[in-house]
Amino acid sequence: MSSQDVLYLCVLIGSIFFGQVIKSCGSNHKLKQALVLCSGFAMVVVLTGPGDFIHSLVVVVINYLIIKLFKPKMCHVVSFIWTFGYLLFFRTCHWFGWSAPTGQSNAVQLLVTLRMVGLAYEIHDQDKGKEEIFRHNNIFKCDLLDFFSYSYCYIGLMTGPFYSYRTFLDMVHYDARHIDTLNPALSKLKQLPPIILPFLLFSNYFPLPYLESDEYFNSNILYQLLILVPTFSWFRWRFYIGWVLAESMCITSCLGAYPVECKSKPAVGPTTKPELERTKETAYDFETTHNINITNVELAPTMRSAMKDWNMTVQWWMATYVYKKLPVESAQIRMFLLLFVSAFWHGVRPGYYLTFMSVPLVVMAETRMTKAIKPYLNDSSSYWWDWITWFCLYRSFEYTGIGFMLLELRTVWSLWTRMYFIGHFFIFLFILLPFIIPKKRTKVESKTD
Repeated sequence: MSSQDVLYLCVLIGSIFFGQVIKSCGSNHKLKQALVLCSGFAMVVVLTGPGDFIHSLVVVVINYLIIKLFKPKMCHVVSFIWTFGYLLFFRTCHWFGWSAPTGQSNAVQLLVTLRMVGLAYEIHDQDKGKEEIFRHNNIFKCDLLDFFSYSYCYIGLMTGPFYSYRTFLDMVHYDARHIDTLNPALSKLKQLPPIILPFLLFSNYFPLPYLESDEYFNSNILYQLLILVPTFSWFRWRFYIGWVLAESMCITSCLGAYPVECKSKPAVGPTTKPELERTKETAYDFETTHNINITNVELAPTMRSAMKDWNMTVQWWMATYVYKKLPVESAQIRMFLLLFVSAFWHGVRPGYYLTFMSVPLVVMAETRMTKAIKPYLNDSSSYWWDWITWFCLYRSFEYTGIGFMLLELRTVWSLWTRMYFIGHFFIFLFILLPFIIPKKRTKVESKTD
């Protein structure tokens, strides 16, 4: 790990303890907002530098002007175009003489993008009479402190999870000192010990630069595929560690704490009207900021089930503000456009698009094979079929994930060529194979014949 990575990790851990300070402020919302804003500013400047800090500041200031100058029925469109347009400049500014943004700066820009566009959509939706179940509904009177404290709130600023402006308002206005946060935070952190040691070992012995080395490139295809297993493992575990620490940060500050009967969902918040009077006996959960189900992802038999439990708050944002808003009827086209936007949100380097544009093919392959094979299976064989699909899914993750890990078109293409495009071969094989598998007829169909 680099010194910058160590500093980043220390900031995340320190933020978990700082959450207790925020919680101790009770219902003093002005103090809470000042604290989260100042700590967010400090975090960004320390980790990204004053030069890169300007990028997020420009986006935030212009978005503040957008929500003040444009009517609610238009502000979300203008915000989306401006924010994602600036994201393109941010990713390509080194072409125009600016210094290339750091990885930490990119992380901040990603989360600021989601918050700014999400806030504009919240204003638009409230103007249409939607979302009336929250405690603090009047978000039109969003003053400068409200806006900037949400924009630069240190909680999840570099890792996620995404949370709405309403969720943020609930946190700063509600006195949550009676809520138990220690036990839920410790319970969340217990997920890390089994991950950290293998993560450190795998990242040390199977670093990403090795995939670009002549030794790896000139090795046989079996060796290349085997090396991808530990490499992609630590690569995704790195996200798990960041997200679990970020969720713990949310818990200690009581961000997203709602009574269990509110039936909260990730990013959405309460789905039933919360009680206004809460007592010490009220049971709370933190589902609103729940972002990753590690076990479900690691054991997922299909791409759909894996993505359902991966980065759940961002998945919700993409589904709500991109997929559902697209003026296209075809689900396939909307899925393609959603993945394109998701790839663009991550970056402009070709590897992102090579990986994300492979997802529909994998989904198509697993869906067609499952529909063709499952009717022939009983409960016992279905169990083993799920393990077979799990094995194939993770091999496809590792193979298509080369794009996400290496990013450069020439590097990824050369490596896939050296592998004889074996992953693509099996993906297309599983798409085409169901055409020759006889469809199992039901007893009703047989009697009709």
